[in-house]
Amino acid sequence: MTAKSFIFFILILLFACSAERQDESSTNKITIENAWIREAPPNARAMAGYLTIQNSTQQDRILTFAKSKDFNAVEIHRTVIKDGVARMRKQNELAIPAGSTLELKPGDYHLMLLTPKAKFKRDDEVTVTLCLKNQDVIEEHDVIMQIKKP
Repeated sequence: MTAKSFIFFILILLFACSAERQDESSTNKITIENAWIREAPPNARAMAGYLTIQNSTQQDRILTFAKSKDFNAVEIHRTVIKDGVARMRKQNELAIPAGSTLELKPGDYHLMLLTPKAKFKRDDEVTVTLCLKNQDVIEEHDVIMQIKKP
């Protein structure tokens, strides 16, 4: 084997190992997508937020709470329809098993963003911090959420 062939072989080997490591890390993380907040009238006392959390790790996660400097409080809710009447039920936490997806969407689980500190309009952006429990450790994930008209 010539010196050029040997160097070429080493470079291919390093590239393959690097690509494998990158593939492993991309499938071993928490991904938050499709984050948005429903536009509300300017004097609304609450707004609803939606997003999708993909748990690509090998450990369960629990969404324990959320917070935002743009609202006085953020709660996790679920819309429940009983006898034709929709009601919201506060949730203490939501499980996200390893390898699964949790979707917060209209008519189901959602974030209830209470008492906005400003008058938000379409295309404004706010930051919401999701707190996920991983065994006994709390992981914080900042999410930019855009105000949208559904």
